[in-house]
Amino acid sequence: MSSSNWDNTNNWQINQPSMMRDLYTTLDAIEGVQTVKKVIIGNKRGTTSGYSQYAYDINGATQNGVIYPSLDSSIFEVKYPNQDIKGKVVTL
Repeated sequence: MSSSNWDNTNNWQINQPSMMRDLYTTLDAIEGVQTVKKVIIGNKRGTTSGYSQYAYDINGATQNGVIYPSLDSSIFEVKYPNQDIKGKVVTL
């Protein structure tokens, strides 16, 4: 996956692994971002909150900076980007 795939979901494929280094590269390319030190990806679930009823073990599926999808056909989704993506600015 090239870094452009993180910001262009039209290039995503079902059951495609996600490379964390590409996410870091995409975030670092945003104007005003000097460096990204840490990214945490979690799994939100719960139908009352508008998410899937199914949970996925992101930590268990991540090996050497690659998030692998389940054996069943699946795709990762950021359902509500404005509330699900959080950032923290640190200045020195």
